[in-house]
Amino acid sequence: MIKSLQYQFIRAFHSILNSFNIDTILNLAYIIGPLYYILSFKNSYKLYKRKKKFKIYKNINYKPMTVKINYVKYWLETLWLTKDNFNKNIMDKVIIKNQKYIDNLMNSEKGFIFALPHLGNWEMAIPVGKAIGLDLLAVAEPLDNKKVLHWFKSLREQLGCEIILGGKGQNTFELLQDKLIKGKHICLLSERSINKSGVGVEFFGEVAAFPKGPVALALKTEVPIVPAAFLKLEGKYTLVFDKPFYVPLFDNEAQSIQQGMKVLAKSFEALITLDVNQWHSIQPVWTNEY
Repeated sequence: MIKSLQYQFIRAFHSILNSFNIDTILNLAYIIGPLYYILSFKNSYKLYKRKKKFKIYKNINYKPMTVKINYVKYWLETLWLTKDNFNKNIMDKVIIKNQKYIDNLMNSEKGFIFALPHLGNWEMAIPVGKAIGLDLLAVAEPLDNKKVLHWFKSLREQLGCEIILGGKGQNTFELLQDKLIKGKHICLLSERSINKSGVGVEFFGEVAAFPKGPVALALKTEVPIVPAAFLKLEGKYTLVFDKPFYVPLFDNEAQSIQQGMKVLAKSFEALITLDVNQWHSIQPVWTNEY
């Protein structure tokens, strides 16, 4: 009963948002964001402690309140997002930086991996990627509410991205290997491990736990990783590609993965520093946050 009500509420909220333009909707974040910051005090305090971390590391001005507001913007954009809305209101205004990096990879028979931090709104990159000829695939995290999960899956697929469902009992790694060999361009959020089981890597001066999946997958299939993000820069939606890299090869697989993680972490630092306050990975990232 509760899950059914959740589903109906989300669908209704989605319909309401679709009747307004995106700028009007995003103004709601300046009301909801501060309330969320106060009501989720424990989490907000953890973000406040990050402020000191970023200050010490290259004097970066991290603002926890702004992060929470941008996190609300992410969800408002995501619930507003449809193929028609995006094409009518945003597509023509998008700036793409460093497209040359992927143009050089497009002729390969194999695909490649887009490694994404929780920066800006990665969902909005889907229709842009589709427009420039990418054959996208992503993995959806399992949700308890199956109706909501399949509804979101349907919305993303309408935008132009094949979705496979992860979770226990799924041979996700093997399936992604097969998809890469067949030429798919796979999008994976890559800087937050669900628990401490990730690989330790230096990230903004301290040890973080990154999931090893994206780097291990690239190593196994011998495809490049393209770090990327979709965020607002100077008020304009911007899709940024960073320099692609192959996972360095060593005799020891664990060492190869560790070195690949180091390259990825440095690339993510560069992307996140474009606007650290749009990096709304509000769950634990560094090992001392768990």
